[in-house]
Amino acid sequence: MSRDCPTGCGRKAQAGHYMCRSCWSRVPRDLQQRVYATWRAWRKDLGDPDLMRAYRAATDAAEAAIA
Repeated sequence: MSRDCPTGCGRKAQAGHYMCRSCWSRVPRDLQQRVYATWRAWRKDLGDPDLMRAYRAATDAAEAAIA
């Protein structure tokens, strides 16, 4: 299953991936790692709003980096 890439590029992001491969490859490595780390932290403590905010901040930064 796939969904639209959140960047609006028109490509599909594979299930379990935040962005399509093309967009994700343009995100700087440190931001990629931040997205992964915040996602993993949130998954360990589902429902923690602070961890979800940290994840959303990381994904927002990743999208802004390639805008």
